[in-house]
Parts: sequence; C-alpha cells; structure tokens
Amino acid sequence: MLHANISKTMNWSSGEVRHSVELPLECCVVQIGTRIERLMIALHGYGDSARNFSSVANELGLKNTLWVNLQAPEMLPFPGDGGQWYELFGQPHTQLRSSLEKVKTALSIVQKELKLDWSRIFLFGFSQGAFVSLLSALEFPQQLGGVVALSGYLAQAHRITLPEPQRKQLPIFLAHGLHDQVVFPAQHFETLDILNHLGFTQVTAKAYKGVAHSLCAEELFDIRTFIEGLP
Repeated sequence: MLHANISKTMNWSSGEVRHSVELPLECCVVQIGTRIERLMIALHGYGDSARNFSSVANELGLKNTLWVNLQAPEMLPFPGDGGQWYELFGQPHTQLRSSLEKVKTALSIVQKELKLDWSRIFLFGFSQGAFVSLLSALEFPQQLGGVVALSGYLAQAHRITLPEPQRKQLPIFLAHGLHDQVVFPAQHFETLDILNHLGFTQVTAKAYKGVAHSLCAEELFDIRTFIEGLP
C-alpha cells in the first residue's frame, strides 16, 4: 500500500515503475495492490482534509484500487488544516462552480494518465463532498462507473441540466444515518426524490438506524458490496 502526503503532485506505481502527474487540487493518494483496476476520486466533508479522509480506503479494503483523495480548495473561516468546497455562510455558487471545474479537470487528467476505462472510475464523497461528487458526475461529459454519496445531499436542483437518456443509468449509492444532526435525514430523502425525478434508474439508497454524521460497519459493507457488484 502506498500512502502519500498531501501535494498537487499525484504519485502512484505500476509494478516497479513510479509515475506522477500534477493536479489542479492537492491530493493524498492511497494505492492498494500493485495493479490498478479501479480508481476512486474521494471528496471529504466540510472542515475535514484529504489526509484524514483517506483512512476510508483502508476501511473498505477494495483490492487493486487507487484512491485519489482531493483536498477542498477553499480555506475555512476558522483555524485548521481542513477545507471546504464552498462556504456555508454566504453565497456559495461561485466557489461551488470553481470546485466543480477543478474536480472535473482532475478526473480528466487522471483518466488520461492511467488509461482506465471510464466505467472503472468512481466519485466517492462525504457530506459536502457528496454534493460535489453528485453534481460532478451529473455534469461530466463521460459516464463514470458510479457515485457513492454518503451523509450528503443534492441541492440547487433548478441548476442541474437534465442528462441524456443513456446517462440516466449511472449507478448511484446514497447512504445516510437516521440520527444525523448535521445533514438531516430529510435531505437524504429529498436527494432521492430529485434523482428519481431526473430519471435515474440505478439508485441504491440506504438509511441506517442509530447512525449520526459518520460511517458505520454495516454501511462500509454495503458500499463494498455495491462497488464490487458493478460490471
């Protein structure tokens, strides 16, 4: 397993050959296995960091998987090494659009370097990162392998361009704790309604009793089952 520090230089290996490429965002890379058969682009939540969020790669234990944990570009309004994809207390649209473009650029760069089929590339987000992951996947010109959106939401539905019919088969996994007091469970069910209204047909949604704004062992098992069950 290769576990790097945060940097705009993404490093990985294939066999004994080391590779690197520059990304528009800082990242923390975790490589599990010597072969790369799957790519996970992971987006942390508000106030968290790519380094801290990278621990989920080890918890899931997906074989032959390269995790690129992106660091949110916006600074927090309080001290800390975390970040935000857009500000919570103000007009978020400009920062959100900027973050979205950086995530989509990172996706294109990494796919070109790894030469993976788009069906082997996933977005994986928690909380605020789940929102950015969902929007990025809906807007991205290529069909990704899937999206995992945890403890998050999909807002600004009026700004979402309806996808082409073939894009509505994007596999999406939505998960939420029923005791979440940060992103309320109602936002999970609203997100599910929005996706159904937009016509997405491959949405798996699960809500977990007794779980707050965090992940649980059952949820990790369900995520692994979802990803490994995709063609």
